[in-house]
Formats: sequence, structure tokens, C-alpha cells
Amino acid sequence: MDLRQLNYFLGVAEELHFSRAAEKLFIVQPALSRHIQQLEEEIGVTLFERDKRNVKLTPAGSYFRDEITRLQHQLRYIIEQTQRIHSGSVGAIRMGHPGSALYSILPEVLSMMYQRFPDVKMQLTEIAEVELVAALLNHEIDVGFTREVSTDTRFRTQLLFEEHFALVVPSDHWLNESTFESIVQCKEAGFILPKIEMDVNYGKLLNNVFDQGGFRPKVVYHSNYGATILRLVEKKLGLSVLPISYRQGSSALGVRFLKLPSMTQLYLIWRSEDTNPVLPHILEISQEAVGYLSLDDL
Repeated sequence: MDLRQLNYFLGVAEELHFSRAAEKLFIVQPALSRHIQQLEEEIGVTLFERDKRNVKLTPAGSYFRDEITRLQHQLRYIIEQTQRIHSGSVGAIRMGHPGSALYSILPEVLSMMYQRFPDVKMQLTEIAEVELVAALLNHEIDVGFTREVSTDTRFRTQLLFEEHFALVVPSDHWLNESTFESIVQCKEAGFILPKIEMDVNYGKLLNNVFDQGGFRPKVVYHSNYGATILRLVEKKLGLSVLPISYRQGSSALGVRFLKLPSMTQLYLIWRSEDTNPVLPHILEISQEAVGYLSLDDL
């Protein structure tokens, strides 16, 4: 028994006429009759009652037609789903991101993914920069937003955009757009900064902000999560330096962002050998989403 025989059976069951069925199935009538006979012999059941004038389904034949029709529909669905999984229209992907991505590109990426690929499941994990590479290596996430460009051949990266750092102060702080000249004005202040190794790129960039001011910051609190840092600044527990994209989602907080000359970049990073069919869609949409950012504000 094969799919071709089953299609021949359904064709005869629909027409209840061997000649008409043979014409629709593009097969000669004697060959069609042989296929039906072979099918009946294989399953040991008479499927059609036939004489020189009439053809009709036996009770067993009617049941067989209904079940084969149902299985045929199911097979079509399985094939369609298989094709959609292969194309990345159905699937799942786990994404790691720093807090700053929530204030810039991530919401647009998620919105565009949902609009175009609603059957792709997105799992999000806010993750500290220093933990992101390990999460990729351990297959805890599939792709991440990072501020580190990797030279490790196990990974690939794609630059999305660059933005300014900003000095973050409480909204009633004496420093504002009119009085702010340089971060050196904050050399005596306490700072709330990420706990990050200074030998990684983001650490070097952050360190360079203070080098330009000619001082080392007095760190009063460490946190790797931007939302936490913002609330601590709001409570006047210290100042901070963060990517300026945090400003876009912080209007309700009592903080002020003062643009600094130093820049930082945001990349996508993923495993070089990853074959997840959803991944190319993430890469394409993330690049497209950059066009919706207000880069002049970054």
C-alpha cells in the first residue's frame, strides 16, 4: 500500500465510476482497476461492490474512505507545518539582552516578529553582559544583544547601532543641560556602576569615560541591571553612567540624562554553527528595526 494507491482509491470513491475516475487521475482504466484490486487484496477487504453498470462502496469501503480522507488532511497539515518549521515561520528562539535593549531596539524587534511570524515563540532573558557569552555556550539562549564585539570563531556578531553614554543624575541635581560641562564636575560624587571586568570592551569604554575626566569613580553600589541603577539614582544614592538609550523609557523616573562624548555600540551575537531556522529572521528584523530608532537621540 502506498499513497498513490490511496489517492486512486479516493478518486474512485468520489466518482463511483472507474472510467471517469481514471480520466481525472490521468491513468488508464485497466491499470486503475488493478491498483484497486491490489489494495483490496493487501488489506483483505472488498472496498467496492461493482458490476457492469454500477459501482458503490461497501460499508468497509465507506469507513476506509472517511479515515483515509481524514489522514490525508492530517498529512497535508504535517507537510505544511514541516515546511513552515523549515522556513522559520514556526519555531522558538531564546533571546538574552541587557536592560538597555528594552529602552531601545528590543520592543520594535518583538513587535515586528509578532506581526510577521506570530507562531514563533520568543523567550526573553535579561542577562548581565558578563554572563551572556556563557549562556550562549551552554545553549541557555540562542541569540543575544551585547555591547561586546567577539573575535571568538565560535560566535558571530552583527553591529546594530552606536550611541552616546550619558551621566545619569537625580532630576533635581544641580547639574543640568545648562551647567554641565564635563564629568570631571562629578569627581567627588559616589557612583552606581555595573560590576564588570575592565578587560572587556564595555568595561574599557566605561573606564575611558572617567579617564577623560581624569579621575577614578568612587563606587558606592554595584549593579548589572540598568533598571535597578536608575531607581537608585532616583533615590539620590549615587550617580551613574549608562547608555543614553535608557532615557527613552525613563520619563516617569526622577532622573536626568546628560549626554557624554563617549560612545558605545550594540551588537547581536549568536553561535556560528547555529542552524535554528528562526535565527535569520531575528537578524534581518533587528537590522530593520534600527531604522525605527531615534538615533539622533542616542
